[in-house]
Amino acid sequence: MPATEITVLEDAFLQLPDGALRTTLENLSLALREGQDTFVVCEKEDLTPAEAAKLLGVSRTHLYKILDSGALAHHVVGARDRRIAATDLFTYRARMLAMQKRHAEAAARTDDLDDLALDEFD
Repeated sequence: MPATEITVLEDAFLQLPDGALRTTLENLSLALREGQDTFVVCEKEDLTPAEAAKLLGVSRTHLYKILDSGALAHHVVGARDRRIAATDLFTYRARMLAMQKRHAEAAARTDDLDDLALDEFD
């Protein structure tokens, strides 16, 4: 996105009173300035597998494996095209992030125990 367009966005949010919209636009402009991928998704929107995969940061092939496993709800449109409700996608993403956090905490505890065990030999 051209810098002039980001500047226009920044000028716009600076005119807004404090609140959710101003914060959202400020975060959006910061992300765009940093060159990050940004997404605006309506809560009631249905996403294609390609869109959902990009939001999750996985390949489309991996997303199909997730859909086929039943871990992420989806519905079929037409003969075989799949769609994922945005709310289902964000619920799945939150579950996966929570699970990753639990695994990381468990790994950290294991590392701490390993360190304590090694300290016993010193």
